[in-house]
Amino acid sequence: MARSEKQKQKLFKILEMLIRETDEEHGLTMNEIISRLSAFGIKAERKSIYDDFLVLEDIGYPVSKKSTKPPSYYLEERIFELAELKMLVDAVQSSRFITAKKSRELIKKLEPFAGAASYELMRQVYVEDRIKTQNNATIYNIDAIHNAINSDRRLSFRYFEYDGNKKKILKRNGEKYVVSPQALLWSEENYYLVAYEESSGIMKNFRVDKMQDTVPTEEKRTVSELTEKFNPADYSRKIFGMYGGREELVTLEFREHLAGVVIDRFGPDQSFIKTDFGFRVTLRVMISPTFFAWILGFGEEARIISPIPVRNELMKRLEMTIKVYTTGEDV
Repeated sequence: MARSEKQKQKLFKILEMLIRETDEEHGLTMNEIISRLSAFGIKAERKSIYDDFLVLEDIGYPVSKKSTKPPSYYLEERIFELAELKMLVDAVQSSRFITAKKSRELIKKLEPFAGAASYELMRQVYVEDRIKTQNNATIYNIDAIHNAINSDRRLSFRYFEYDGNKKKILKRNGEKYVVSPQALLWSEENYYLVAYEESSGIMKNFRVDKMQDTVPTEEKRTVSELTEKFNPADYSRKIFGMYGGREELVTLEFREHLAGVVIDRFGPDQSFIKTDFGFRVTLRVMISPTFFAWILGFGEEARIISPIPVRNELMKRLEMTIKVYTTGEDV
């Protein structure tokens, strides 16, 4: 590479070393900066580096001087604070939909942004013993879904489950699903695609890590009454465990101390009505086994008031469960 071409890299190399090696506690002396540039085949003088510092400040990377002997220099404002990087590392390593291999790769890419404190990121990396997806295509599925939504196109993919032998079984005998994607939602440590399925006329949820051969089609997304009124935030409040079901307006009653649980789940704008039991609240939810499981998780401290058919459905499920445990018979 010609000398002039090397010189064009100088500003980038200076920024790179300041990002990787410096922070408020650690700086690089002018001799260290010149030495590192020389190792890259870039000849530099002190004055030109001071000029480069001014350019970096102009583009949003101010360089500060430490009163050491000799003086040293560090990047004053970083792209990420260390606390932010630790939060990102925690998110990556705890995400079930990212494979262990991809988690390590992503965390490795975050390390340089921590500067001299990169060792602190490595101290908290715990990937190997976590439950992780085995589907290497998950990251690419997410990209394909975003592309389909942004370009207003339908999405094609195959979907699988596992059998009792831990073997992948393609649903619909391997026939491709073709849907109109609406949103990606994060729920209970997994990513889900929410999509309108034209053949059934309903919204369906698909675990992204159980999708494969995912590609946008050339067809435009289908517009329906459901898609026009679809609101991801509203949808995520109504659904439990991403288990689809019919939408109902239900009135629930809780003990007083569960107010925080209801607010965490449905937001602070719900109207609470005081009762002798505690309080009542009326909500729109998707009626599903996971909704009933959520209610039952509170035991005698929560109950369904109305509508009566939903209340009766819960009682029937309880009777079926009791029968399994008392007789051992299939129901």
